[in-house]
Amino acid sequence: MTTKRNITVDILKGCGIITVIIIHVFRGEGIIETFIGEIGRWAVPAFFMIQGFYLHLTAQKSWWEMAFKKIKRIYLPFILYSIAYGIYFYFFDGKEFTISNVILGETAVHLYYVPHYMIFALFLPFLYRLPKRYRTFFIWVMIGSNFVICLALELQRAYGIRLISYSGFNPLKWWGFVALGMWAAERPQLLKGMKEQPNIAMFWASCIAAFGLLFPYWTGRIGYMYNRFTLFPLAIGITVLIISFFSNENIPGREALAYIGQRSFGIYLSHFFIVHLLKYVFQMEMLWLVVALVLIICLLLLEGGRKICKNNSIFEGRG
Repeated sequence: MTTKRNITVDILKGCGIITVIIIHVFRGEGIIETFIGEIGRWAVPAFFMIQGFYLHLTAQKSWWEMAFKKIKRIYLPFILYSIAYGIYFYFFDGKEFTISNVILGETAVHLYYVPHYMIFALFLPFLYRLPKRYRTFFIWVMIGSNFVICLALELQRAYGIRLISYSGFNPLKWWGFVALGMWAAERPQLLKGMKEQPNIAMFWASCIAAFGLLFPYWTGRIGYMYNRFTLFPLAIGITVLIISFFSNENIPGREALAYIGQRSFGIYLSHFFIVHLLKYVFQMEMLWLVVALVLIICLLLLEGGRKICKNNSIFEGRG
């Protein structure tokens, strides 16, 4: 079964991967770096929401066929990159790594996304074998538990209250965003409303995103990254804002962002090599230039790899 690409989702992925590059380039404790880190938190949850949005299509396929394709196209390339990052940082920083680090994506700061993605891709499609009322109930359990975990981690860090002692691999910290995508997929009137009344949608999305961005500043809880409840309004608000804004086909840059979005997985896997080389090895100080160079180099490498190895999923950049 083939499905037509949704250019709006590709645009969202393009905005998301550009944001990921920016926050990795602008890592630091300065005012600008902190602000970029704060607002940039929307991107990873958005990728999980996109996964959830398409999960019902995955569930229509044979589970074994789907699992084989996901492992071949997503997890095996990830393993190769995870090993490569481990070797790279061992060479430059003397950082040792284990098989567990490779499997869980702990050889580089950004790889944690893929093992979570695979867990959700392999097991959440079974929810579509349940009656809708039970699936809806479990979706809200996923959202609620994710919210509670983020809030507990925030309170724990803010007040030193030991609520959650486990700090390792934790799908429950992300599955609420997958559930939000699943919930939205069953309500096509939402996307229709954003397209028909984009100004209203953008207004309310901006308000929601502003709360998620500014509340940590107001309460003095900036720098907590993904361990706080405001991740939900920030990610939802910016996601809806981007979808609503680019629903107008006359907006410039749609095709360029969609092109980038279609290669988001390849960029996600490869970009941190280039970030580290340009910023830390070659010590380039013009950070916006670093961002542009990272994106351009990734696209050139992926396009070159696509032409050389047309049937090699590592270079297809699917995600």
